[in-house]
This record gives sequence, C-alpha cells and structure tokens, in this order.
Amino acid sequence: MISIKKDFGVAPTTLTTAERDTSIKQALTEKNTHKFKSKIYRDSTLVALETLYQRKCAYCETDTTAGAPMQVEHYRPKAKVTEAQLHEGYYWVGYEWSNLLLSCSKCNNKKRNHFPIAGVRVSTPTLNVNGFPDDASRLANSPFFLNEQPLLLHPEIDRVEDFFIFKPDGKIEALNNNPRAVETIKTCSLNRKDLIIKRLKILNGLFNEIQLELKELAAGTISTANARHSIKRIFQKIFSLQNTDKEYSRFGYFLFTKFDNFFTERFPTAQQQDAVRKLFQLFLKGQL
Repeated sequence: MISIKKDFGVAPTTLTTAERDTSIKQALTEKNTHKFKSKIYRDSTLVALETLYQRKCAYCETDTTAGAPMQVEHYRPKAKVTEAQLHEGYYWVGYEWSNLLLSCSKCNNKKRNHFPIAGVRVSTPTLNVNGFPDDASRLANSPFFLNEQPLLLHPEIDRVEDFFIFKPDGKIEALNNNPRAVETIKTCSLNRKDLIIKRLKILNGLFNEIQLELKELAAGTISTANARHSIKRIFQKIFSLQNTDKEYSRFGYFLFTKFDNFFTERFPTAQQQDAVRKLFQLFLKGQL
C-alpha cells in the first residue's frame, strides 16, 4: 500500500455529466435501494484510476490487469455498512471521485461493505442550494468524514507508508500496532497466502541470485571482478524494486532499506554474512 496523489477537484468525464447529476438526485431519494450505474462511476474512471495507481491495487499493490480486470472500489460503501446494519450506506458518495479507488478483485471481495470507524458515523449529507451534497458532505478528506475516525486507511488521504512495516517472512505488520493499520490489514486480508507467496518469490529469487554468485566465486568458476559486477547488478535490481511503478514497491522499499534483515542474515555462515554486508556497503558508497 502506497500513497497516491489525486486531484479531487478534477474528475473524469462521466462524473461531470447531467446523467451523473440525475443519478445523484435519485440516490438521495432512493438511498440504499438505488441501483447504482457502473457506467457512470466505473467506465471512464477505471482508466483514470489505473493511470493514477500505475495499474496496481490500492490496497495490496498487485497488478492483475493482464488477467482479471481491476475493479473500481467504493472506499465508503455505497449501499450498506457491515458494521452498522441500520445504516443506509453512504449512498450520496456513490458517484464521488474522492470515494473511488482501484482494487483487485480479491481485496475488493475481502473489504466488500466493511467500513469500521472509531468515531460517530454520519448518516445523511448536507445539501447545497442546488440540492446536491455540499463539498463538506462529499469530499473524503473533509472534517465531516474525517471526524468519523475511519479505521480503514485511504491511500489518497493518509500517508500510508507511516503505518506499516514488512518482515522477512513476507508478512505486513502494523507499525507500533497502530489500530488503523491493524484494521486495514485485517479488512483487506493483506497477509493472505497468495500475497505472502508473491512477496517471498521476489525475495527468494534475489537471494538465490546473490547466493549463486558467491558459490561460483568460491568454486573458482568466475573471477572476483565478474562476481562483483554481477552482484552489483543484483543490488541495482533490489534498489529499483522500490520505484512506485513496481509491483509491491513498498515491500521493495524494505528489501533495500533493511537489506541485512532480508538478505544478509539469511546466509548460513558468519563469513558469508560479512562478505555480503561489505559488498552492499560498497554498493551504497558507489564503490562496487
């Protein structure tokens, strides 16, 4: 999960049409019985969201666009709320740009209509002179909504990088047991088996590459110069994994910044650990 900058004041075309305005008016009357039109909130916003999120899920950073299509997810549920059965849902922001995120099907299916909060839940909007929800009642970053104290992190509002850490076992954890991070991990199942497997596949592949170079160097099948060059390329690959366009870039950030924890400490002997640690230090200094 990484932070995304979205201009809430510049929405895709289908969120600025007369049809959208009519649908909002209908939702205000019909509330949770309103049949939300995906062609309005999804069809043109999907491309815009894929661009903003670099084709990665807002929650788990998986890119599934080559397989199952990404989905447009409502941060605040548009029809009902699992944690408040008598609540009629946040029907008035069903077509709101600041309430729409990009999600893979697995995170979307896990989150569904969950929206836990620590404050007091709002149930109705304030309308402007034209009969539409005013800015305070529709923008996800307004005090009106923030006072609910949502436990689910919003990547377009929160600096989500400050809430999580990754561990060498491939799991994501809440930093300092932060309740919002704990709830987000739980709600979106960010430690589900397939995610851990994918993270570990990246880590294990890179570790095996480093290990192979050291084995070949020890066996004398490659020269020291060739080994250093190859290991430098591997380190460069690890460094690039934290680029925001990369899948699981936040996991990549920890692979690089906590290199010893993820790589060095995995080597079986103190001699190997010392060698890898020194090589990485040389790389950081630009001397490898």
